[in-house]
Amino acid sequence: MTDTESLTAPLRRALDLTLSLPAPHYGMDRAAVQGQIQEIAALVESRRRRKGPPLPRKADIAQLAELTGRDFSRQRQAILNLLQAWCEQAEQQARSAPPELCAALWAVASTETDAQALQTDANEAWRSFHCGAYKAAAVMAGAVLEGLGQQACVRLGETATAAYARLFPQRAAKPPLRYGVDEALAVLRECGLLSSALTHAGRGLKELRNFVHPDLARHHRRGLNSTHSLLALQALCALADELAFGLQSR
Repeated sequence: MTDTESLTAPLRRALDLTLSLPAPHYGMDRAAVQGQIQEIAALVESRRRRKGPPLPRKADIAQLAELTGRDFSRQRQAILNLLQAWCEQAEQQARSAPPELCAALWAVASTETDAQALQTDANEAWRSFHCGAYKAAAVMAGAVLEGLGQQACVRLGETATAAYARLFPQRAAKPPLRYGVDEALAVLRECGLLSSALTHAGRGLKELRNFVHPDLARHHRRGLNSTHSLLALQALCALADELAFGLQSR
């Protein structure tokens, strides 16, 4: 997964080049126009395998060098429409979390209100990532994880309460909605909803969320970047899917 600006940049450049492409006419520099058309085709091909609406065919782009008059205008407009539609869909998808994650959040949440709150935070995490706000994306992914763990423990009811008492005998009992991230992960692992590997993934997501603090950044001599943020989002998806599957199987 890449941020939207990086994803659409080649096609935005192709849009600009197509708009500035002159219609063939007598005395024009055909070598320069042909080079511009080849660049457009190369930019489009760089996104050909990506998911999205259909992109202009290579043959249709190359044909711009041969058409004149209304035929040229119609062909160029058709290419522009396809490029614009692809960019608009990519930007639209970046405004919300993946449908699979949203479905998992709704499957885990104990009430519709809680499900909506989790989905709102997840959407904010994805919007932050796609606009380049990587720290914000990690923070919101951590927030969704905390709420997700609490909701899963609520769904388990007395089973979670008993597991908490076994794991933390020195601590006073408290409702699942007040569990911390580590507590919720430990309870879910004890109840068999999370494997050891995914429990560690959840703890790693918590550490990535904490990594946004300036003192940690100074200690490690680096800040949180796109790779860290992407790992946080991927870990959240894996944990949500596993919890949804486990609860639905009970």
